[in-house]
Amino acid sequence: MRSVTLFANAKINLALDVLGKRSDGYHDLRMIMQSVSIHDVIRLEKAESGITFECGGGAPTDESNLAVRAAKLLMEESGIEGGLKITLEKHIPSMAGMAGGSADCAAALIGVDLLFGLDTPREKLLKMACSLGADVPFCVLGGSKICEGIGEKMTQLPKMPECKIVVVKPSVSVSTPWAFARFDSISSPKKGDFIGMVSAFERGDLGGIGSRLFNALEYAADLPQIKKAKEDLLKHGACGALMTGSGSAVYGIFEDGGTAEKCADTLKELYPFCEVCVPVNCGCEVKECE
Repeated sequence: MRSVTLFANAKINLALDVLGKRSDGYHDLRMIMQSVSIHDVIRLEKAESGITFECGGGAPTDESNLAVRAAKLLMEESGIEGGLKITLEKHIPSMAGMAGGSADCAAALIGVDLLFGLDTPREKLLKMACSLGADVPFCVLGGSKICEGIGEKMTQLPKMPECKIVVVKPSVSVSTPWAFARFDSISSPKKGDFIGMVSAFERGDLGGIGSRLFNALEYAADLPQIKKAKEDLLKHGACGALMTGSGSAVYGIFEDGGTAEKCADTLKELYPFCEVCVPVNCGCEVKECE
């Protein structure tokens, strides 16, 4: 094999509860995460030596890039002496709460493993993923999962019911540290109906999922731009809407595909990013091997 091309799928949070601050400075979380069809395209090719990285989307090209770090880590761990060229085509918006960098990182791990025929055990790959970032283990596996701890403890859920999801990103950006600091300043923070959400998944009840969407960081941030995005999605037929992660992307869930497309056609005039997507059952998809 000379090269491999993968789709690195984005994620959304259907539920996000902050359970408390840990001694290491992180927060214990309880989340339901879902992979969606918005994706970056990452191509890995064997080279003579070193690791080179190309991306037209403004991502860093040195070792601060998570995909580069992931490739280097697995190659060094496995004793790979050859080189690698990574080419990234960005479609997942940055600073959106959709795990774009983590998805690219996960795809780089999986791609290196395939390209060099390493057959790395899944537990070892997930341990490496966890060392690279809290969302990376989920992005390796993807689908519909309960994620706990800082996100590394995963429990499989049934597939999300078929639906269309419209994602918009307001022009405002939300800093993750700022969002958590805002949450920490609230004396009696609100909690979501997590048990009810899991039950809705088990029943395949899309309306029940939509009515229980909750993100503690959205609640803590309390930003008018986020509220307006949710109102726009609900006004155009979404059965539920929520900010994902620490933002600032906001999505709406639609039972009817035609309604979702009409909503997106309208909101494209109002938001710098607006896309229609669907739930998918994996974090990375291998599209081509040569």
